[in-house]
Amino acid sequence: MNNKVVTIVFIALCLLLLLSVGGTFWDGSVDLLLHNGGNWKFPKTLFIFWMGMSQAGVLLSAFLLIMKVKIHRRTSLLLELSSLCSLVVAIALAMLYSNSIMIDSGVYSIGIVGFISLLFFVTHLVAADSAEDLALCKELAKIRRPLAWIILPTVFWVVSSFALGFAQFENSVWQGSFFPVNVVACVFYMGLANSIILLSFENYYNRMIGRFLMLCSWFMSLLFLWLILLKGGGSFASFIFACAIPQLLFFEVVRENLWGRLLVVLSILFGILLKCDFVVNHNDYHFFANANFANASLMFAGGTLFVALFFGVRFLLSRFFENDEILMGEESGNSDGEVPDVEEKKYYSPFSAPEFKVVRLPVLCGVLAAVTYGYFSSDWITLAGPFGAYVSCLLVCLQPFVHLGVKRRRGNRK
Repeated sequence: MNNKVVTIVFIALCLLLLLSVGGTFWDGSVDLLLHNGGNWKFPKTLFIFWMGMSQAGVLLSAFLLIMKVKIHRRTSLLLELSSLCSLVVAIALAMLYSNSIMIDSGVYSIGIVGFISLLFFVTHLVAADSAEDLALCKELAKIRRPLAWIILPTVFWVVSSFALGFAQFENSVWQGSFFPVNVVACVFYMGLANSIILLSFENYYNRMIGRFLMLCSWFMSLLFLWLILLKGGGSFASFIFACAIPQLLFFEVVRENLWGRLLVVLSILFGILLKCDFVVNHNDYHFFANANFANASLMFAGGTLFVALFFGVRFLLSRFFENDEILMGEESGNSDGEVPDVEEKKYYSPFSAPEFKVVRLPVLCGVLAAVTYGYFSSDWITLAGPFGAYVSCLLVCLQPFVHLGVKRRRGNRK
């Protein structure tokens, strides 16, 4: 991690935050920051943005793991940590501006996924910290992809539920099955852009993710254009920043330049923010027409809090869990720290695969927990699924330690 760059970015965000807060006294928007009247809609825009960011990292990490994409463990850990820090920022916004932000069961389901993401993240950390214990590494290697198989559909579920809840209670214009698909695609797109930014602070660039981002930008362009044609209007500014400008990555001079990549991915995130503002206000130019220092203060406050949390935890983890040559559990420049799967080339029938054996009992217990929760709760449609997934993931995470305990007891008896 480049500590000097992180320090410069953090100081720059703090200075911008101080300047924007001072500017609120100049343009008279300081009352919006101090008084939570409920008429200010920009906190809701930022809340939706950070909620999307809270799912983007873990969604991309689980997807890459399921697809058996060979990436450094550092990359997965950075993505999962960014999800947790983004969720904290979203919760802080919801607490400060509770009159503007409505908390419903969809938000609670995302909170449950936050606990699942924490389990996923801690599992990677324990595996990185136990490199000398090969038995524990092998046991943890067996549960990573099963955990991802549970997490991926759960994230799809909660993001779709959150989108449908917003369309039902906030703005009926977005009702329909196409809106959740668009939201899930935007979340995945944010995860790709965010990964390039985070890896830049590690002095690292993953060209595979860069190519994947280019491909995703073409798909997002089609989605944005289809939505514009379907609704008879749309966020053209968001389309320019999130879809048109990223096409510059097609040119090698931009793609292979650090500042060029950063400008493109920051443009993507800003375009998604404009999209969130359009979803809330249904006005293409509302963000620019109602720009004030209060909005800027809230944006910089969220960014500053995220940078402080993310790199603070990142520094603590590198200090206590790694030596100076290891980055987030990475073993070497040619290895991502994963334990090689010697049985990967073997064929298994669907119900005899090792991954199915790992998840079958936990998933069954999770289904029973979801049914039990639904019996005693009125919000079972939204929360039963994430609650069952959380129980399943918790039981999957306990399996390696149970297996090791049983093996050690048998060894002591012999």
